[in-house]
Amino acid sequence: MEDGGRVLVLSAEEGMVSHMARGECVIGVRSGSDLPPLPGGCYLVDEEESVDAVFADRVYARFRNKPWKIGENDTVLLREFSVDDIRELYLLEQEMQAYPAVSGILGELADTPWEGLPADVREALTAKLSSYIEHQYAFYEYGLWGIYLRSEDRLIGMCGFSVTEEGVPSLGYYVSPAYRRRGIATQCCRMALDFVENWVQTEEVSADIDRENFASLCIVRALGFVEMKGDGQRLQFRKTLAGDKTDPDSPEAGALWNKILSAAGKQFRR
Repeated sequence: MEDGGRVLVLSAEEGMVSHMARGECVIGVRSGSDLPPLPGGCYLVDEEESVDAVFADRVYARFRNKPWKIGENDTVLLREFSVDDIRELYLLEQEMQAYPAVSGILGELADTPWEGLPADVREALTAKLSSYIEHQYAFYEYGLWGIYLRSEDRLIGMCGFSVTEEGVPSLGYYVSPAYRRRGIATQCCRMALDFVENWVQTEEVSADIDRENFASLCIVRALGFVEMKGDGQRLQFRKTLAGDKTDPDSPEAGALWNKILSAAGKQFRR
């Protein structure tokens, strides 16, 4: 771990619950059908050997409330937002108000500069971002992520997936006008697709594109999305993801793992 922390991989017989109670980061190994009560967000694997460095790093980052890195190259970094990003995100979403096709995280915003907002408004917006991080990222493990330009170390857009009523993640993105026509949107969409294909339990993803947004139509078609139907001004696309994420013999399965969400009473197999 970057900060010298550690992740313990333990079974119930090895006292994983007691280590969790002491505030340690633990990945549990399933040792039978009967499991003790587990805290929300506990990660379980079927075999200790399925825990690799990438998986352990992600579990530890979630444990320490650090943003996950979704993908990167020499030009951009795509990562989860943190509460420290609130000012940059506010400015970006102000800019996005002129492009309503992409919904942000903070909702409708005024034209007021961040520094000009009353303290209680800034606190409320920060709390909204914090809630999004806690419930969207931790529960679904996907969401809208920030696009950071490496050469300028600044937030220039967002890319990721929104939750739909039918449970199919919907791809969306936004890049500031000054940074368009550089292939950044396509690069980040590929990173986002790679992430959900390897880490999220979903067989397909969707995209909803304005029929006059020719740039976005070109991007989704180049990424392998297939047009399903049109509804007025919007066109709907789907993309099937390769591999069965629940099959331990599938080469795409990666680390086979379960996430227990006690509060929701649900079990998710990865």
